[in-house]
Amino acid sequence: MKLSPLIVGCAAVAVLSNTALAWTNEDHEIFDIVSALESAEGKGTTFYTFLNVTKSATEKDISKAYRKRSLELHPDKNPDDKVVAARFARLGTIAGILRDAEKRERYDHFHDNGVPRWRGTGYYYSRYRPGLSLVLVALTMFSAFIQYIFFLLQWGLSIQRIRMFQNQALEHAWGPTKKPLAGRKRLRVKTGEEAGPGIPGIAGGRPTRPGQTLDMVIEGENVYIVEKGKEILLTEDNALLPSVWDTWIPTLFRNTLARITGRPIPESGGYADLDEDGKPVPAAAANGKKEKEAPVVVKKPKGPAKPAEGAGKVAGRRRAGVPKRPEA
Repeated sequence: MKLSPLIVGCAAVAVLSNTALAWTNEDHEIFDIVSALESAEGKGTTFYTFLNVTKSATEKDISKAYRKRSLELHPDKNPDDKVVAARFARLGTIAGILRDAEKRERYDHFHDNGVPRWRGTGYYYSRYRPGLSLVLVALTMFSAFIQYIFFLLQWGLSIQRIRMFQNQALEHAWGPTKKPLAGRKRLRVKTGEEAGPGIPGIAGGRPTRPGQTLDMVIEGENVYIVEKGKEILLTEDNALLPSVWDTWIPTLFRNTLARITGRPIPESGGYADLDEDGKPVPAAAANGKKEKEAPVVVKKPKGPAKPAEGAGKVAGRRRAGVPKRPEA
C-alpha cells in the first residue's frame, strides 16, 4: 500500500490549519464583506468596482467616490428600503477599509490571490456559534474519523508485513533468485528477537513472540503457514480493508442492539482459532474460558416407590426375598 497520498493529505491539512491560524480579525471582517458584497451585487464584484474606481486609485480618489456613491445610496433618498440601507452601510465599511493603508494591503492580497474557501474553525465558530450538543456531535464524528485513519495505517502495515514474510520465505526456499523449483519445501523460520505485530489471518492476528518459530510450506510462489496442522495460504487478502463500520460508533451501536435483542455480541476483527479438525473454536474457548455445562435434571416418579420384585421386609429392613417353592 502506498501511503504517500495520505501523508500528502495530512501535510496539506496541517498547512491549511497553520495558515488559518495566521488570519486576523481584520481578515475575517474582509471575508464577511466580500461574501456579502458578491451575494448582493453579483459574483466578481470587488470593493473597487462597487466604488466605481480602479485598483490604483489614491485615497483622495476613494474619498471622492465614496461621497458620490453615498449620495446615491443614502437612506433619506430611499426611505423604507432595507436593501438600499444595507448597501449604504456596506459602502461605509468598504470605504473605511480602502482608506486604511494596512487594511487595504490585506484586501489587495485577497483581491489578487482570491479569498480562501476554508477560513479556519475560529472564523466559522464566531459566525455560527454552535451549541454544546453540536460541538459534542462534531467531536464524536472527528474521533471516529481519526480512528478510521489509524485503521488504514494499520492495514498498510499489515500488507507490508505479509509481503516481508513472503519474500523471506521464498528466499529461504529457492535462494536469492526466488525462482521456484518443482515440489514442496518445508521451512521453520524464526521471528526477530523482539515481539512484532501479528500476521493477519494467522493465530487470530495476535503479536508474534520474540524468537517464535513459524512452520511454513513453500509450493511454487505460494507461501503457506502451518497452524495446528492446517496449511493457511499467506496472501495480502488476509489483511481486511477496514470500513467505517469498524469504528467505535457503529461498533457500540451493534453491541448495544445485540444486548437488547439478546443476540450474541459480534466479535470484532481477527480470525477465529481452529481446533485439531480445522473447525473454528468458539470465542469463549479461544480465550481460555470454558462454557458451563447444563445441569442434568433427573425427574422423580410421582407417588410411593414400588419395591423391587422378590424383595421382603424384616424388622424394618429390606432383605432379598426367597422365591416360593412350586406346589407339588
